[in-house]
Amino acid sequence: MVKDVLTARQLVFNENHEVYACEFLCLDTGSGHAESPAHNNPLLGVMTTEVLTKVCNSVEEGGRHLNVPMFINVDQNFLSETDSITPIKPNIILEILASVEPTEANLKRIQQLRRLGFEFALSEYALDPTKTPFFKYLKIIKVDVVKLTEKQLEKSIPILKKSNCLLLAEKVTSQALYEQCKALGFDLFQGDYLEYPSLLESKKASAEQQSSLQLVSEFSKGDIEVDKVAEIISCDPVLTTKILHLINCPLYQLVRDVNSVREAVVILGLDVVKQWAIVMSLMSVSTSPNELFRTLLTRAKTLELIAHHKQKEQVQVLALECFLVGLLSGVDAIFEVKIDTLVGNMKIETHLKQALLTHDNELGTLLNNVIGIERFDSQTFERLSNQEICLIGRCQQDAALWADKVMANL
Repeated sequence: MVKDVLTARQLVFNENHEVYACEFLCLDTGSGHAESPAHNNPLLGVMTTEVLTKVCNSVEEGGRHLNVPMFINVDQNFLSETDSITPIKPNIILEILASVEPTEANLKRIQQLRRLGFEFALSEYALDPTKTPFFKYLKIIKVDVVKLTEKQLEKSIPILKKSNCLLLAEKVTSQALYEQCKALGFDLFQGDYLEYPSLLESKKASAEQQSSLQLVSEFSKGDIEVDKVAEIISCDPVLTTKILHLINCPLYQLVRDVNSVREAVVILGLDVVKQWAIVMSLMSVSTSPNELFRTLLTRAKTLELIAHHKQKEQVQVLALECFLVGLLSGVDAIFEVKIDTLVGNMKIETHLKQALLTHDNELGTLLNNVIGIERFDSQTFERLSNQEICLIGRCQQDAALWADKVMANL
């Protein structure tokens, strides 16, 4: 795999919450610069044809594209380059940043790149009439729904539909906003709305969800013994079957099938079995889209990998606790119940509750940083050192690949 390019991935969904494309934020660690939708960060630089090739090769070799189109941002510097670019594999959508103007030279360059097989999207469109010359060269128009009022959207969407471009609602931050954009006629959706469902103040966890949270509380204990873990899991035949199915899938490449929970603990370790029991238990009582779990599994695994790295530096952060906090950071979306209600009633360590609810300890800060990189948040890039960004980025790349394999076998 190409090692000097890091890529943080954000998914694009269709109206059925199926993955339509992946957008990649790129950090070139060889030069210490990154490319991002935001440009007010001294760490964030520009895309070049050389970096574009590296990014595409890295994503392709790493298998993180999910066999869907890839969005990669390009700016004026990229379009102004005169170097020839080798045609690369299809399904590359170059996303033109809002700072780029539709000059004659830019439009000519876009036409040349289209002949090489590239497709184009326009980023953060907010009804600026000067951008309309781009439209006939675009496959997708990404509309910044945060910058526009509902009335502006209602008036403009029918007009934009006439461009024959797919319309993507960008920065969708809640389920309510997703429903509004869907009703307006958007084709695609991007943002963290899966993690922010519409929550009712009075809604409480169901009996099944409470039972799942009790299992989480029990398995979060550091001193729980193998016999107790095996007993709890074995009392639920469905949970046992799901765990054994996953453990026997190609993810672990075992030489023979594992036929019992106790055997799984012996081969893979107690923490691994506890993790899967927690994941499967939460998924079994959730009505949320499965793609939510891809995000949370990636986040949980990222935190776990960072914990392993910090242990090498003799910083005591428990990997299982990191995984648990990453997973539970979306428990409100999993159960559609307010997180303070859920976590407040769980019998887990105080510092874990603190990390989830107030974020004012080391684990909570680490969780915030991982989420910030995950969401392409420019303030997070500004706050962290290049070394910290690279560590999170590398762990996130490995975690996303792992989560993709898990989702493929669930």
